[in-house]
Amino acid sequence: MQKQRGVTLIGFILMAIVIAALGILAFRAIPIYNEYFTVKKIIKSINTESTEATPADIRKQFDLKASADYVSDIKSRDLDITKENGRVVVSVTYSKTVPIAGNVSLLFDFETSNRK
Repeated sequence: MQKQRGVTLIGFILMAIVIAALGILAFRAIPIYNEYFTVKKIIKSINTESTEATPADIRKQFDLKASADYVSDIKSRDLDITKENGRVVVSVTYSKTVPIAGNVSLLFDFETSNRK
């Protein structure tokens, strides 16, 4: 007599539920991380080397680049602009909550700056 191999129907349904849940989480998380990496790229590309770069100029540069890259969660007013060792440092810290189902949600905390 041969041993039967394979997945039972209940096993298949449980695997499908787990895979579907992971897929939902991934589809909710990927856009959030995509926006974070876009914000990071924008902050790194802002020209702060100019000695006449004012916070208003830096915020304007961020707004222009953010609108071109479809960044909607972070505004220029969220930027922290400081001077460290004679160098302008632009940083941002923010949280994003993404609802999953009912009262279950994911919380993402992000922090980035143009420090070297």
